[in-house]
Amino acid sequence: MSGPVPMVVGLTIIWVLLWGSVSPTIVVGGVLAAVLVVTVFPFPTAPWTFVIRPWPTLVLAARFFWDLARASVEVSWFALRPAGPPPSAILRVGLRTRSELVMTITSELVCLVPGSLLVELEPEEGAIYLHVMDAHTPERVAAFHQSVLDQEERVVKAFAPREERDAVCSQEVAP
Repeated sequence: MSGPVPMVVGLTIIWVLLWGSVSPTIVVGGVLAAVLVVTVFPFPTAPWTFVIRPWPTLVLAARFFWDLARASVEVSWFALRPAGPPPSAILRVGLRTRSELVMTITSELVCLVPGSLLVELEPEEGAIYLHVMDAHTPERVAAFHQSVLDQEERVVKAFAPREERDAVCSQEVAP
């Protein structure tokens, strides 16, 4: 399937799910609404190329869930401890990739972990700006910066084409 057909099918399914029941009227209404949306708001074709490597994807998922659990405990401790909240900071992280897909996946995985929030993504600069909740020492900031670069590397190893993977994994970026 190519073109707008997958988008129409997907939007129709969402429409039916939102209505909570299936009837010919709801399905036809969903198809008409989806065709209208796809016609009025055409989506640009994305020039993204990616592959899925099973082992690096498993490593990426396992590390993401570990980070999620660890950060949830840390954020819970910050909320419950008697001291006030730790100082926070806005941090610019220069990514090594220029692929918008890889930058987006990296940003989303970083921000889904409690304790950080995406402020801005600059694909032209290859940088993301993040709000970091725990920035009470330069070492914590440096560790967070490195964790973002490590996450980027895991995403690249899991999804980037071979040429990009080799180029990104051989680079070093200073904070």
